[in-house]
Amino acid sequence: MMGNDLQLYKQLLSLPLFQGLSKGDLEEVVTHTRLGFETYNEGQYIVQENAPCHQLIFILKGDFEVETIAANHSYSITETLHAPELLQPERLWGLMQFYTKSFRCKTSCQILSIEKSEMMKLCDQYLIFRMNLLNLLSTATQRSERRLLRLHSANLEHRIIYFFADRCLRPAGAKTIKIKMTQLASEVNDSRLDVSRALNNLQKMGFINLRRNYIEIKKLEEILQHLAV
Repeated sequence: MMGNDLQLYKQLLSLPLFQGLSKGDLEEVVTHTRLGFETYNEGQYIVQENAPCHQLIFILKGDFEVETIAANHSYSITETLHAPELLQPERLWGLMQFYTKSFRCKTSCQILSIEKSEMMKLCDQYLIFRMNLLNLLSTATQRSERRLLRLHSANLEHRIIYFFADRCLRPAGAKTIKIKMTQLASEVNDSRLDVSRALNNLQKMGFINLRRNYIEIKKLEEILQHLAV
């Protein structure tokens, strides 16, 4: 591989689905697979909630925001993430083949897309690709099950933070939650006054910033580390 092909080779190796493939296999993939490359500008949506999922979308470079909206639209969570990232691969199959989150560029982003038909060909041709996909989907399922089986803490601050963390795509980085205090109190099964006190305590410790109907988390991983102590 030379020039652009070498750069593409390196980009594919940075993605979990292609790790373990030989140089020869990657050359075959690049040569015989229809790969879509696009650049999205700052503020542009890569994909929006409820859009049909007919392809795998990789973000190769750039920063982006992920917005998750509650089923009843009572709150939303916006998180900032960084490439490389694969957008909801579990939505390519199964009963509900549509995206449940919206992804929007925070900076200019480079995107790679692979149609479902091309994905099926890669799974047929390369065992390691098929195993990587199964490992990725299995890991996502196991993480979801682990969250469901977690014991609920008696500590209100813990319950609030884990309520947010369990609804994020990644339990790290900056998050902005749009939610009314009464709604949050209902979600964690506590009083509005106690929830307000817990949030103000987290703000005093420097973990969050409070604005009207908004909660800004600076680094979610730091709060989770603090709670684990």
